[in-house]
Amino acid sequence: MPLINSKNNKVIRDYSIEELKAKAREMRAYNMISIHAAGSGHPGGTLSIMDITAALYLKVARHDPGNPGWEDRDRIFWSAGHKAPALYIALAEAGYFPVEDVVKLRKLGSGFEGHPNRLKLPGVELSSGSLGQGLGVAIGSALNARLQGRDYRVFCIMGDGEQDEGSIWESVMCASHYKLDNIVGIVDKNNLQIDGPTKEVMCISPLADKYRAFCWNVIEIDGHDMEGILKAFDDASRKKGMPTVIIANTVKGKGVSYAENVVGYHGVAPKDGRSGKESLDKALEDIADKGFTKEKVDALLKTASDYQAQVDRKIKDKLPKFSRDYWWNSQDDMKVEMKATRMGFGDALDEIGADEKIVAHGADITSSIKMDMFFKNHPERKKRFFSVGIAEANMLEVASGLAKEGRISFVGSYGVFATGRAWDQIRTTACYNELDVKIADAHGGISVGADGATHQALEEIAVMSYIPNITVTVPCDSDETYKITKAVAYRHGPAVIRYAREATPLVTGPATPFEFGKANVIRYRGRRKNFAEAFGWKLAGGYKSEKEDISLIACGPMVPEAMRAAYILKEEYGIEARVLDVHTVKPLDTESVLKAAMDTQAVVTCEEHQVGGFGNIIAGVIMKGKKYSSPLVMDMVGVEDIFGESGSPWELMIDFELVAENIALKAKDLVEKKKSR
Repeated sequence: MPLINSKNNKVIRDYSIEELKAKAREMRAYNMISIHAAGSGHPGGTLSIMDITAALYLKVARHDPGNPGWEDRDRIFWSAGHKAPALYIALAEAGYFPVEDVVKLRKLGSGFEGHPNRLKLPGVELSSGSLGQGLGVAIGSALNARLQGRDYRVFCIMGDGEQDEGSIWESVMCASHYKLDNIVGIVDKNNLQIDGPTKEVMCISPLADKYRAFCWNVIEIDGHDMEGILKAFDDASRKKGMPTVIIANTVKGKGVSYAENVVGYHGVAPKDGRSGKESLDKALEDIADKGFTKEKVDALLKTASDYQAQVDRKIKDKLPKFSRDYWWNSQDDMKVEMKATRMGFGDALDEIGADEKIVAHGADITSSIKMDMFFKNHPERKKRFFSVGIAEANMLEVASGLAKEGRISFVGSYGVFATGRAWDQIRTTACYNELDVKIADAHGGISVGADGATHQALEEIAVMSYIPNITVTVPCDSDETYKITKAVAYRHGPAVIRYAREATPLVTGPATPFEFGKANVIRYRGRRKNFAEAFGWKLAGGYKSEKEDISLIACGPMVPEAMRAAYILKEEYGIEARVLDVHTVKPLDTESVLKAAMDTQAVVTCEEHQVGGFGNIIAGVIMKGKKYSSPLVMDMVGVEDIFGESGSPWELMIDFELVAENIALKAKDLVEKKKSR
């Protein structure tokens, strides 16, 4: 069925096979331009799925761009949400919005997020990106069609690496149980995922036989043969009494010579930028027709840059202003080095991995979270490294089994998956049994930036801290992450290490005081050439009050922001702030928290997390242990009960009002309230 007008049932446009082939080429060109403009994205999988996408949105599916909520439309669910650019371009080509808008990909506020957000764009059926969840939703939608007596069909696009997730197979079993012949699963089988060939990461073969064993109708096709694609969809529509899966054999990076079958192009923009051997221009030379002239491409990139300029102005206007610019490295003095926090985890794992008791696990982002440092410089350790693929729940169970036999198991993934998807396994298997499972809660907070809400962990401090028998740590920078990782490795029981992905200010060093479970007091001493040298550090247990006006109690990357806030408060208002670096959230240094509250009678908690996750823990300790009659004023800085979104990490920090400037204003207000009382 071609695109139709839902009001009069007239055809909007019916594409021929040759026109579909031409559209697929055009869509690939827009795809590469938008990913280049974003500076990140997933060219590999978007290029491999594009022929199917063109067929589905322009020829096969029944939908109306003029009426996105039409009840009788066919539903298309993208379980493989990282292929979002292909979805956006298909919707644009179908007429949901101007195709030129897709170049705003991954930019703050554009709606074209790193993973789809159904609340931001018409035509998006499901906010997705957490792999393994889309097929179950598609089944619910298909069941609804049956209940309502509607004849709409449901399609679900999945990746081959996604087949690692156990939830996929629960859904596969469910669909066959209900004999849902109105649902079609589509597997983009391009045989590559982040960690390498699918057969090496976690072998899914024989995939067709597995689906048949679950009583599905299986159609295997060449995913780049337009005639074969259309025939497969037609055959699926005729099959009665059972669900259909189309296993499309594709080439990752299809059409772009330097990206075809290259693992490294899973999630990066053209490496050479606009021109060169691995560039946007080379990609367009490979895939585009003559319509993509230099002038046209320049105009599209200008649309992206003009939009980014608007974002830059918005962010600049939102940042509170003071007598001078206190932003990182904006002055001739107070310079700070930026370093990816994840490097500290990798360096520690490289060192402690010499212990034969220690094993490590990969969940398909092994290099990204620096879990690969376990074996990178020591190939002999590979025997103690176990890839489980994209299967976080199973990873926790396998790690627990090894820990039960006396091993120390390190696991990890994006924090939202490592601690969120696997929460029950952490609680019941690892924690209840007090097993030595050490969880790399990687890319915590909004540090993944443009990937968007599905990949931003903003809840795990709370959901982890309330489980018995677990250690929860939130180090402030790379060096502290190194120290924390070594400390928890040999601390009995499960532990969480929450660390950021991107570069954050390096404010500690080898000589900085550190004791597991004990907070540090940080005091601003005056401007220096080096930011870190402008502060004095001392273990909180041995610190004597300097009669500060307020305490800024922080964890993780909010510690450097709290330090910068202390700098602003002193320079602008003469307010003295005690910064408390709480790198160990559980067990918490309650004595130092209480002392800070009693000494200053004013507290601001600072977290890159849903507000109150860390703040309420601190508030609970203070209220439970409060032993003085003087009033206490308290406030919290954190993400205000919203999901994250796409944008650069620093844009999001400012937009969510998490930076030092916001902390300083909130602290100043509290100090004034305290004095007025």
